[in-house]
Amino acid sequence: MSEEHNQEIGQALQGARIEKGLSLDDIQQMTKIQKRYLQAIENGQFDQLPGKFYERAFVRQYAASVGLDADEFIKDHASDEDLKPVEPDFEGARVDTDNITRAGMHRETESPVDKTRQVMPKVLIAVAAVAIVLIVWALVSAFSGTSKSATNSSSVAVSSSKVESSSSSKKASSKPAPKPAPKQPAVKVGNGVVSGNTVTYNNIQAPKKEEVLQLAATSDAWLQVTDNAGTMLFNGTVKANAPQSIKVPATATNIKMQIGNANPLKVKFGNQDIDMKNNGATVWNANLMIKH
Repeated sequence: MSEEHNQEIGQALQGARIEKGLSLDDIQQMTKIQKRYLQAIENGQFDQLPGKFYERAFVRQYAASVGLDADEFIKDHASDEDLKPVEPDFEGARVDTDNITRAGMHRETESPVDKTRQVMPKVLIAVAAVAIVLIVWALVSAFSGTSKSATNSSSVAVSSSKVESSSSSKKASSKPAPKPAPKQPAVKVGNGVVSGNTVTYNNIQAPKKEEVLQLAATSDAWLQVTDNAGTMLFNGTVKANAPQSIKVPATATNIKMQIGNANPLKVKFGNQDIDMKNNGATVWNANLMIKH
């Protein structure tokens, strides 16, 4: 291309790039052409490009990257001499992973040391694989030899032990295996006695430790709970489907419960059910006498 054409091409491409709002770094990223070559094209300094063939190739790539029709752009800005086919000069060119031949992006030649570094991991993996196979083979061979000798020696022991095992099994079968004792609940509630509007449990057996009084209701129930020391353990409403857990101190020997709307209320002490025995009464009292 002539110097006049070169200047014209460079200005046209630069104008298209600026119109697109792109920088030379953007064009370099898109075309993989070095920035210094892109700058040379915009300045019309085509003599700084790698060769005649790459002048046209770089211009095509640049034009396409800024949204121009590369073929039309070449025809509009090139002379008849420029449109003649040019033999490609691949000196300094390279083929990228996308199978496109590009020049102007320098790639360092690998040294023998670099090649050795790349090959060494593969060699080490191969050696390790062979070593593992040999170790496995040796272990299998050793195990098979040991198992044969063990089989021969054990056959005699098995035949002699059959008589002993048969007699001992008869003795063992005559003795039934002991049944595990049923696990006793930590808390025993006993029976409640109703007097007026109060149910009293006089003999609740419980270990001397903190227990839990569990309250649940299918509809709202008002409740006040105190212990023998007069401590208020709970005073409020047990909401429907919102269970409450009340901690009962280890020192408590008497729990008093005053209940409003007792019908939907379910009570457990130490995970044992407490029957309110209210027979439909809504206002109800309960006394839990605890013995440790």
